[in-house]
Amino acid sequence: MRVRVLMLMFALLLAMVGCRAEPSTPGTTLEDAEELLRSLRGVRSAQLVARSTLDGFTRHTPVTVELEITEGFDVVAAPALADYLVRMLWSVGGARPTRLVVSVTSATGDGVDLSAGARARGWTPIVGSPDRPLFAIEHLDVEPARSKLGPWPGPVPAPPTDAIVPLPGPASAQRSRSAKAWMAATMPSVSKEPSALRVK
Repeated sequence: MRVRVLMLMFALLLAMVGCRAEPSTPGTTLEDAEELLRSLRGVRSAQLVARSTLDGFTRHTPVTVELEITEGFDVVAAPALADYLVRMLWSVGGARPTRLVVSVTSATGDGVDLSAGARARGWTPIVGSPDRPLFAIEHLDVEPARSKLGPWPGPVPAPPTDAIVPLPGPASAQRSRSAKAWMAATMPSVSKEPSALRVK
């Protein structure tokens, strides 16, 4: 009897040590992912939502990102931005997502369609309505999503460079004109006389 008690105590001790030795979950939290997205140049606001619902015995957990572009900026690299946002959603821990939903709007409230960019990166997006051009990635446990995303939660992706850039405006046009005027004033002109090329 005493031996059994000792064995049981030893087994409980091993279980406790095993629980403490488990590595921390990789990826990031919903709040930290939002902060990362809000810190991107050209992003006015970012909201991430993850809600789980039960349909019979099936659990559905869509994870959604809603990104708003800052006034005076535009998306010029849709494939890079679409791929980045999908991978950012996959890096969020908590409940394993069954659907990744990406929605991007401009500062005027118009939808920015990234579905073609998602296709260019090898995704098979489900596209929303024309008046709300969001896209969703489903079937995350089968190919090609499984090999593209890897184990969940995935690593936090590096943000794309120059995916969102400032629009050319009056200030940038004025800078361009000033630069051209400075170059014209400082560079020597070349005489067009056929007899010689003389610097005036």
